[in-house]
Amino acid sequence: MNSSRRNDILLAINELGTADARESNGQDKFLEKCCNILIQNQEYCLIWAGTRDDDNLAITPVVALTSAEIPEQDCMSLVEQVVTDMDEENPAAKALISGTYVICQDVRNQKEFKALREISHQTGFRSCSAWPLEYKGKEFGVLNIHSEKINCFTSQEISFLRTVIADISLALHSRDISLRMQIERDFNQEIVDTMQALLVSVSPCGRILSFNQIAEKVSGYKEEEVIDRYWVDVLMAPAHRKLNQQLVSKTLKGEQSQQNFDACLMTKDKIKRFINWHASFRQNIEQSKVGMVLFGIDVTGQLLASCELNQAINQWENIFAAIQDPALIVSHDPVIILDANPATFDAARKPRSEVVGHGVCDILHLGRLKGKLCPLEDLIHKRQSRIIETELRGLHGNYLLTISPLNLQEHNMEATLLVAREMSEEELLKAEAMRGAQLASIGELAAGVAHEINNPINGIINYAQIILDDPEDKECPDLLTRIIKEGKRVASIVSNLLDFSRRRDDSPESVSMDKIIHSCLELVNHRFKSDRIILQLSIPENLPLLYCNAQQIQQVVLNILSNGRYALNSRYKQDDPNKIFSIVCAEITRDDVPYLQLTLTDNGTGIEHDTIERVFDPFYSTKPKGEGTGLGLSISHGLIHDNNGFLRIQSEPGESTSLIVELPIAKDNDL
Repeated sequence: MNSSRRNDILLAINELGTADARESNGQDKFLEKCCNILIQNQEYCLIWAGTRDDDNLAITPVVALTSAEIPEQDCMSLVEQVVTDMDEENPAAKALISGTYVICQDVRNQKEFKALREISHQTGFRSCSAWPLEYKGKEFGVLNIHSEKINCFTSQEISFLRTVIADISLALHSRDISLRMQIERDFNQEIVDTMQALLVSVSPCGRILSFNQIAEKVSGYKEEEVIDRYWVDVLMAPAHRKLNQQLVSKTLKGEQSQQNFDACLMTKDKIKRFINWHASFRQNIEQSKVGMVLFGIDVTGQLLASCELNQAINQWENIFAAIQDPALIVSHDPVIILDANPATFDAARKPRSEVVGHGVCDILHLGRLKGKLCPLEDLIHKRQSRIIETELRGLHGNYLLTISPLNLQEHNMEATLLVAREMSEEELLKAEAMRGAQLASIGELAAGVAHEINNPINGIINYAQIILDDPEDKECPDLLTRIIKEGKRVASIVSNLLDFSRRRDDSPESVSMDKIIHSCLELVNHRFKSDRIILQLSIPENLPLLYCNAQQIQQVVLNILSNGRYALNSRYKQDDPNKIFSIVCAEITRDDVPYLQLTLTDNGTGIEHDTIERVFDPFYSTKPKGEGTGLGLSISHGLIHDNNGFLRIQSEPGESTSLIVELPIAKDNDL
């Protein structure tokens, strides 16, 4: 009988070996089958198996079988009651602690195992045994066998159970090893499949044994297409095969365990890919054969990027050297010349060694007064883009200097590119003409400003005299407030005049059209009032900012205001309700690009159609000789064009003239 039962146990063990080790309940099913076989012994009434928690003696039952007519769920509840009350003095706990079986031939006559005695009265079992399921120090649980018979566990039965328990423990150990190996294989396979590198194993005779997904992707071959083919035929371009095979053979003769080399791979589609290979050699000592594992990184993109970078550097160096104007790259702190093109050395009349590595101010300006800050260095420190007209004594001429900060964040340094274009005679004359026109405007404005500030200054004097005559007068605080107000008015007018008269650089910035218009009106307000000209303004609130040179646009507006005032005074010699100058501003779109349109209209004499096309010509004027230079509108047209805008004129002879200015709205990156 015992032999039959053991054969059944061994058959169950065999089935466990063929089951998938990754099945989560495989062990429980095996224990249940073993318990079913053992309970066929008519003397056994209850068999259960459980596993111990890692950190304590608490045991969790996983299988519970009984020969009594008790439902399976009730049987498990009964066992759970036993293990809940169990401590280290109970058979299952003692078996796990000691590592050997525990026999109790009569539960009811033993002082130990109180919980078992209570259950014994409920179920009728008298004897029990607990068998630790353990192999080579690895614990898999405990098997508990209960019998209705006293002294059931004879020496013969114990011998049989010891053999069976050993068989079960060995089977559980084998399953555990199989599970661990399967997990490791799955993990290794996952690494191979997800690795972003080519992984190829090669037999001792040089034939491919495995080919991972990246190798398939790079080469274009499927694994089944390359298995058993020679590795050099698949992984090496024809021109590289012999050389790399000799390299590997040489390495093997030198008894090295690994080798790194670069090789060109020809894909299935005849495309060259460049691979950086690491070869690891595995020797089979018994058979005196060597296999190989190839680990490859596709560096084609890196090589192409490096090649493109070298080409770009060479191209930049060629362009930099070919620039006909002086060009310099300077650091920020201190402001030192890092590099310069040949045109710089020619203009400075110095060799490279006397330019590169020296201060930019020392080379371009021939030094500065001690303690004085160089304006150019200040712009470089602030990383401001600018285009300025300036004399560079070190380069022996007048230049249009472009200052462009460079983005060198990856090199953790700041630098600026300076390009100096020497101004031609025509450009110098144009600059002088513009400056002359500006000075003429300043002269005209100064007279008006003198009258404009005369009233507030007289007010200040009168208010101060009143306070001086009677310092205790209750109105003194109010008079002081008026003095401050009038003083601020004078300061504002003078500030606007100074801003307009100051020479500035030509760099654009984000500015408000409303601010430009009101600055201009403050300068001409007195002249318009004295001439009884009615100003009509239509400027919406919250207009977007412009991207332009504010001083240049201010000069254009002042020129148009001056021309409009002259036309109105020519038509209306006395007060007239139609003596109107209107300013209207609105947003428009030109070719899907947003602009601000400024329309300045005077109800003056207008311009004849046969002369309107000539008003933008230099030195052409509709005013009598001696009353105009003929440069105002010409310069204005050029300034608007320089600011990427448009200037148009519309006129009705004898009725009105409108100057329409359109300037681009600042983009987000201009703000």
